[in-house]
Amino acid sequence: MKCLEESQYLAGLSKMMFSDIVPQQSSQAFLWSILNTITDPIFVKDRQHKWVLVNDAFCQFIGYQRKELIGKSDYDFFCKTEADVFWERYELVFTTGVTDEHEELITNSQGETQIISTKKSLLYDEAGNSFIVGLVRLIGSKNKIETALLRETVNKLEQEIYERQQTEKRLCRHSNALQQLVQSEKLQHDDFKIAIEYITEVASLGLDVERVSVWLYTEKRLGIQCIDLYQRENNYHSHGLELFVCDFPNYFQALKEEQVIAVSNVHSDRRTSEFSETYTTPLGITSMLDARIWSRGEVIGVVCCEHLGVQRQWTLEEESFISSISDFVRLVIESRDRKIAEEALRQSEMQLRQQTQQLEEALKELQHTQVQMLQNEKMSSLGQLVAGVAHEINNPVNFIYGNIAPAHDYIHNLLNLIQLYQEYYPDPIPVIQSKIVAIDLEFLMEDLPKLLSSIKIGAERIQQIVVSLRNFSRLDEAEYKAVDIHEGIDSTLLILDNRLKARPDRPAIQIIKEYDNLPLIECYAGQLNQVFMNILTNAIDALEERHQQQSQQKTKPSLGVILIRTKIINKNQITIKIADNGLGIPEKIKQRIFDPFFTTKPIGKGTGMGMSISYQIVTKNHHGTIECISSPHQGTAFVIVIPLKQQHFVQ
Repeated sequence: MKCLEESQYLAGLSKMMFSDIVPQQSSQAFLWSILNTITDPIFVKDRQHKWVLVNDAFCQFIGYQRKELIGKSDYDFFCKTEADVFWERYELVFTTGVTDEHEELITNSQGETQIISTKKSLLYDEAGNSFIVGLVRLIGSKNKIETALLRETVNKLEQEIYERQQTEKRLCRHSNALQQLVQSEKLQHDDFKIAIEYITEVASLGLDVERVSVWLYTEKRLGIQCIDLYQRENNYHSHGLELFVCDFPNYFQALKEEQVIAVSNVHSDRRTSEFSETYTTPLGITSMLDARIWSRGEVIGVVCCEHLGVQRQWTLEEESFISSISDFVRLVIESRDRKIAEEALRQSEMQLRQQTQQLEEALKELQHTQVQMLQNEKMSSLGQLVAGVAHEINNPVNFIYGNIAPAHDYIHNLLNLIQLYQEYYPDPIPVIQSKIVAIDLEFLMEDLPKLLSSIKIGAERIQQIVVSLRNFSRLDEAEYKAVDIHEGIDSTLLILDNRLKARPDRPAIQIIKEYDNLPLIECYAGQLNQVFMNILTNAIDALEERHQQQSQQKTKPSLGVILIRTKIINKNQITIKIADNGLGIPEKIKQRIFDPFFTTKPIGKGTGMGMSISYQIVTKNHHGTIECISSPHQGTAFVIVIPLKQQHFVQ
């Protein structure tokens, strides 16, 4: 079916909508104003999946003018993978007539990947032709959304680690006070009452609660006896309060079965509902944290912490702390043994440190993932740019190079013709003789073939650069592939050729290649090219810095040299060494050279991610090693060892 022009479709649509209201010409203009007033992108496609109508918002969203879009399909603007997905969904709507709405990934004209939601509905005109009307909603940039989610997770972890560290400091401080108590003369003199009072005060401060009490079961297990109740508001201790088990049987039975009971809301928790009216409500208690006292294989009592005011969520550190408090009470009651108290404290502190260490490791992993995402996105965008530039340059260069040979033949024939004229008509008329002198015909006939030869050499040079750019980008290699490592190194050197040449302020940098006869290496070629680029760039910076220092000291400048050596070291490993004769690296800096965000370069010149990313690429992605060998004024060498073939490593 022949595609309708935009004006034809708009006229038909306006006739369908406004034929009984306003004249056709006015209704068409009115419809245009409505469509262009809508801020959401809107488009209409015919049965061949070609655009026949788009509003201003759609043109702005996709980055092309209306005249460029009309009569074109998705395959003219998007990559084949994306266009195939769009085609299948449009075809489904044409076939079934069912409205379709999906979230889709789309690459805009700037190369940025975005997430959109497209609603597609079927529409028929008066002649029975079918069309799809689409409404696009932009959800956001895929990379920005992923980065925002990652940063939110990192921030939450950082906050949780900070809170845990503060809690750990507070609890450890009061745990140290308890340890000093166990070692003090108070326990040695068997001052039981003073020791228990001290423990309840420390528990109140450490957990920031208003009431702390210690209860012991009576010998006949008919009730429990309060040996101390500390109220922080009045700094007051009460003793000898008695509460019978029969009043709260369920709760104290639960305390016998659980190490710690944490109740955030005493009014809604079924375990405390039996005494909320008679005990917690009158006293204003909203949250409780209780731990049993276990001794010689049985429960002998309870440590109770009661919070007043706003309901409170208890943390694992606080539960661990009250468990330690119950252990101290047990120690005081049993034997006041100093070694047992120290061991209990050590275990409690170790648990807190382990939990904090695990969170810190998780945070470091997330931060590293964030750096990887940023660097991968940067390299992906750079690779797309390089591949695009190479592709665009390649077409005109091929055109020029392909026409050099016939041009050479044409000029050769013309020169032969001129020679024949000179041979058979040696005496030209004065006008021709004057022109021959003016254009220096003899020099022209001699230099023109040389000129064509120079053009050919230049075109071949551009072709080599294009091949190197495409080889360096390696956008199509997302899996391990067997490649020539030397080809990747040479491509990187070709890209850096401008920085290696001589300049007015320094001589050229000499490249020495000592390549072994390597087989094809199974690797991520694009990632290894990135490693070569980072190391070679740093080497050039080091040599330029050395030359600048020599210029300031007015000493004779020495030649800058970069050595690149490859070698097979065993059946399944090769080594790649890149060394320079620069200023070298001090030991303190060398120890941190692979740390993320560490850089010695001025602000704006270095990000501190290059060598960290290189380390991850070599060690994690290729299961190899990378080592920095350097000392001040002795140059720097990076030695990379990777396997010839990648095996199935267990992650």
